[in-house]
Amino acid sequence: MLERIRFMKVNKNKRFEYTPRYYDERKERIEHLKKLYDEDSSDTQVKRDELRSQMQQAWRGKTYEKQKNAANIRLIVILAVILVIVYYIFGYVDTFSAEVTNIDTP
Repeated sequence: MLERIRFMKVNKNKRFEYTPRYYDERKERIEHLKKLYDEDSSDTQVKRDELRSQMQQAWRGKTYEKQKNAANIRLIVILAVILVIVYYIFGYVDTFSAEVTNIDTP
């Protein structure tokens, strides 16, 4: 009965069948194009797929540019707000120090 109760149980190592995987968009696109041209399909299907992939790439590029521009505008606004706050703080430092020195003299 004492063998069943263990206060410090040592677990065995767990083994996993882990195979690292990654996604290469360029390689996938090249394989897709090879697949399109290797098949005996009509020219219209190839042109349609090629046009579709070009439109997708253009859309991704525009989306990236919009995000980049929005981030730049946000950065400029934040910097402007910080500069205004610092300007007002330094503007009031002189008046605050003058009031502190005037308090001591009657």
